[in-house]
Amino acid sequence: MSKFALVALATLAASAAAQSPTSPGKANWLLANRYSTQSLRNIVFTTSVQPRWLGKTDSMFYNWKNKNGSRFYLVVPATTTRRPLFDHDKLAAQLAEMARKPVEGNSLPFTTLNFTKDHKAIRFQVDSTRYEWTLASETLRDLGKVLRDSVPQDEEREAGGGGRGGGGGRAGGAGEFRNFSPDSTAFVFARNHQLFIVENLKGASKGDTTQISTDGVKDYSFGFRDTAQQQLDIQQQQQQDDGTGQQGGGGNGASSRDPRVRANVVWSPDSKGFAFSRNDQRKVRDLYLVNVLAEPRPALMTYKYDMPGEADVGQQELWFFRRGTPKVAKLDVKKWKDQRLMSVHFPTSVDRIRLVRRDRLQRNLDVIDVDAGGSNAVKTLFTESLENAALEPQQIAYTKKGGDLIWWSERSGWGQYYLYDSTGKYKRPLTTGAWHAENIAGIDSVKGVVWIGAEGREAGENPYYRHYYRVNADGTGLALMDEGNFSHTETLSPTRQYMVDNYSRIDTPTRAVLRNASGKVVMNLEEVDVSRLKEMGWKAPETFQVKSADGVTDIYGDMWKPFDFDSTKKYPIIAYVYPGPQTESIAFTFAAGGVTQQLAQLGFIVIEIGNRGGSPQRSLVYHRYGYYNLRDYALADKKAGIEQLAARHRWIDIDKVGIYGHSGGGFLTAAALMSPGYNDFFKVGVSSSGNHDNNIYDANWSENNHGL
Repeated sequence: MSKFALVALATLAASAAAQSPTSPGKANWLLANRYSTQSLRNIVFTTSVQPRWLGKTDSMFYNWKNKNGSRFYLVVPATTTRRPLFDHDKLAAQLAEMARKPVEGNSLPFTTLNFTKDHKAIRFQVDSTRYEWTLASETLRDLGKVLRDSVPQDEEREAGGGGRGGGGGRAGGAGEFRNFSPDSTAFVFARNHQLFIVENLKGASKGDTTQISTDGVKDYSFGFRDTAQQQLDIQQQQQQDDGTGQQGGGGNGASSRDPRVRANVVWSPDSKGFAFSRNDQRKVRDLYLVNVLAEPRPALMTYKYDMPGEADVGQQELWFFRRGTPKVAKLDVKKWKDQRLMSVHFPTSVDRIRLVRRDRLQRNLDVIDVDAGGSNAVKTLFTESLENAALEPQQIAYTKKGGDLIWWSERSGWGQYYLYDSTGKYKRPLTTGAWHAENIAGIDSVKGVVWIGAEGREAGENPYYRHYYRVNADGTGLALMDEGNFSHTETLSPTRQYMVDNYSRIDTPTRAVLRNASGKVVMNLEEVDVSRLKEMGWKAPETFQVKSADGVTDIYGDMWKPFDFDSTKKYPIIAYVYPGPQTESIAFTFAAGGVTQQLAQLGFIVIEIGNRGGSPQRSLVYHRYGYYNLRDYALADKKAGIEQLAARHRWIDIDKVGIYGHSGGGFLTAAALMSPGYNDFFKVGVSSSGNHDNNIYDANWSENNHGL
């Protein structure tokens, strides 16, 4: 939160101090500053283990920083061993000599690294120089300056790019413009809105470049979101008055940048072709902004923007390319006006494209196959419809190549997974129950097992706490993998035999353990150390549960008190709000700091509290409570919850209620201060960047959550 917002809200504390002898007194700025994000940066460090697996093995490494410094660790689950990845002091000594800078082993100047594919060396970057450390000989080598877009092919990188059905054969980092075929024999990129393929690769990805499109233009481009061109246009607009746009290729001008951008295509598993959704925004109307910070004077910025209910919105088309043909071709999959295309992929080979098409209402969809082997015929596998709410399909998954299709749906009122055969015939549920299946974490196509993240299944727990489950691919044998009343985040190993589990609650620091395929803890890895925080007087926030305004629905929240809290005094209460519908303003996992905690130190009770119409992690009824009513639907539950808290705790001053939020929370804050029935309850608020009129907000978001 900005200092301005803290000052604005602190005025309520001053007012309370002047009016009540039992008030907490002056705002405690000393305490608030002690718990700022910047002040806590050197008190609490790494808060979760982020594993990097070695190839397709179960061995992995990670970086962890605590009060003793930063270290890289190697974990070998098969032998339950954990040790330093390398001798940090030896590497520091050689790096200091080579870079001619002081370096210590417990504070190396890098926190990420990559293994070579033979696992004999690691590579890392310091400033603009790349280094290689050979593990066996413990020697360091200077690899020279880092070149833009250079991705060494003998190096293991985090998986990136690609897509279902074989999006790409090589992982790429930020700025990677090449979208490789699964067999790495070709890659695709876009330049000046046109599409190119490079084949017959030799050496350092050099080969034959062929242009395979001719009609690409601005706002109807083959590039990924017109990224490079949009940046260029904005920079040119900013430079229009100071002449810097006339400097050719020198300096930092946009004209010196690589014009190649990533083409967002999805390759077939056999590398014989690719498909993609192309956006046409040529009829979309412009929106204007003024960059008041541009030098030497403000500059006008223009971009395309769909607004709710407009006749001319962006159009999506399906395009296809088969290697050996001269150019890309458009395929006709039109059914609804202004329809959207999702989950474009090849289930088996280049001859069949599968995708989801959804109408603009976002209440009707088809899962379809397109015969790309010759006829281009469209076959509808199955359909789904919903009234008074929007459909939110996930990406299609499969139990194995050519096997059953896994489909996510809220048809039962809860998000669950369902099985269809390869022809689209419904078979059975994969998961069932009054709980929310969130995501597919992994699939073992050989053993026929699916790993699923979910919320709300475990009795007696907060329904937002996430757990992971394994279930047989035929829907039998659902089993919990991470027992414990916490919110869990699992990362599966490539073999699916182990998983790293980071678990915590907002009132319990994170612990990281290694579990085996049956969910048993086989190794303890790390635990966030909050001893120095507690020495400072830090206390964890409290959780609470109240009823919504209907008196039936459970609403959950968090509460922060001042660390100098005095139960004999009365405190104003402030609610940090975000109404949803895509998320709620409630935290469930551990964080040492945050604006809410800092704000409480000024002499407030600060809460986060949910509302009907908020999180999609609960039932469809709960999530879509605000459909057709994106106005003040959340305020009744906020008010009811605060009144219940004040009835429980005499130290809450119900006559002094504040509210603040950003974006949707900014909108709700303004609504609270201006809406009859609420503006006499909420006495003060700070609203930032509010979308106060959803009729002129983003079309997709508004129509999805409010209806067309």
